[in-house]
Amino acid sequence: MAIDLHAHWVPRELARALRERSDAVPRIEPGPAGGERLVMPIGTLAFHPGYVEPAGRLAFMDRVGVRRQLLSLPGLFGVDSLPVAESAPLVRGFNDALAALCRTHPLRFAGLAALPLADTDAAVAELRRARQDLGLLGAILPVDAFLCEADAARIAPIFAAGDELGAHFFVHPGRMPGNRPLPPAPRDHELARRALAVQHEVGEAMVTLLLSEFLQPWSNVTVHVANLGGTFPAVVERMDHMVQLRDPARSLPSSRAHRVWVDCASLGAGALQQAVRVFGADKVVLGTDCPIFDTERTLAAVREAGLSAPDQQRILTGNADALLARLA
Repeated sequence: MAIDLHAHWVPRELARALRERSDAVPRIEPGPAGGERLVMPIGTLAFHPGYVEPAGRLAFMDRVGVRRQLLSLPGLFGVDSLPVAESAPLVRGFNDALAALCRTHPLRFAGLAALPLADTDAAVAELRRARQDLGLLGAILPVDAFLCEADAARIAPIFAAGDELGAHFFVHPGRMPGNRPLPPAPRDHELARRALAVQHEVGEAMVTLLLSEFLQPWSNVTVHVANLGGTFPAVVERMDHMVQLRDPARSLPSSRAHRVWVDCASLGAGALQQAVRVFGADKVVLGTDCPIFDTERTLAAVREAGLSAPDQQRILTGNADALLARLA
């Protein structure tokens, strides 16, 4: 059975707090066609019991063949980027509830903390509490913390603490507090343009993580990036070509592509083939973005990507097993 390193969960207590936020963002409110929806800093998303109920989640995992999930709070929800007075109690409650779930089902769930990103000292303190006291494996961080080296330097204290603690960081679409405003909704072809925008920002983060020396001091930290590293694997050949023509003394971007793991959430067989060519099958892990995206479709993509049986096994279970064992 597979191990999913990109899955999300919302505890009942956090869902209740988001329902009480009335006109504030983020919030949960009645949907226009029934049910509920989550109002995020950018757009809305249907909110359903699949986010919340552990029993339903376990039954779903058994049905589709997922042995274990690494759970986190989605960064695009915007909870962790609120002012610290608002975010700190929400992320602390999330982390407490997640740790309790992982203690109840230790073979089925592991967890990554959410951090109050508006205050670096508070974020470091919460990471320490989550890792040392709660047994969570690390934290989720937003991609736009890594859009350039100067941005990444702002969160170096979080990585320094993570290195001391032996933490794992999951780089996921989301926003740092105070960064540039979110773009307006596109006037046409919104879903297609949103998909491009998200992948572009993930690709920007990959450039910082792979081509700068930001990660070099943190040998006891592991990092995985969502969505197959965004546009990076699709464009790396052009990057190599430009370096060969214009700065031949420099190392090729493709030669530095093995410094982080990437997950295959929300992508398909063709993108997975390219990612394996660029990163190697030993650096690709299963991620499904459950319950936002379709887990069964992602599992099918791994089977349909034309990979060898050993490479499929690495992506579905082997790489994640090794990573989780290191963090245990």
